[in-house]
Amino acid sequence: MKRSKWPWPRRIAWAIAAALSLLASSWLGAIAADEQDARRLAVGINLFPAVLAADQDIAAKRDGSGPLRLLLVHRDEGALIEELAATLRDKGAIRGIPLHVEIVAVDNLAAFEGEQAAGVFLAQRLGEDIAAILNFSRRHQLLTFSPFEGDVERGVVAGMAVSDRVMPYVNVEAISASGLRIKPFFLKIAERYERR
Repeated sequence: MKRSKWPWPRRIAWAIAAALSLLASSWLGAIAADEQDARRLAVGINLFPAVLAADQDIAAKRDGSGPLRLLLVHRDEGALIEELAATLRDKGAIRGIPLHVEIVAVDNLAAFEGEQAAGVFLAQRLGEDIAAILNFSRRHQLLTFSPFEGDVERGVVAGMAVSDRVMPYVNVEAISASGLRIKPFFLKIAERYERR
């Protein structure tokens, strides 16, 4: 029986190094995904007011003469959501109407039943929880916006298409299901998703 050239300690060290390399590559992949999500959030939060302004009935979605209530929905984020809310608050107004931004955990969305709101921004990838948000938004005729790839195809009203430039991206069926009336000019310039 031929003995291996590598003594046991060297083989163990090699196996540990290989395992660490594998873990590091998946960890770096997660960091890259997080950085990409952070970039999409930063662009999306700036695009969101322009998309909301395309809602022809936006002025009717305020409580009397009060501000427009915008909901930033998340599952378990903390400081990042606060930064997004501050960015949105800094916009000041949409079509001359002041903004009121609220941060809402997806589990607490039911507390907003019957409350007046104008739009919902998905501030985190929500997986299966997205169904609850879509149902809530359709019941209240709210425009939902997600900066995350694939969410518009899953039924979110609007998002963004990123290629050589960023364009609004809308789900035509979701617009109809939510009872929204979007300005025709906006629909002409936006990328459109239509299920075939």
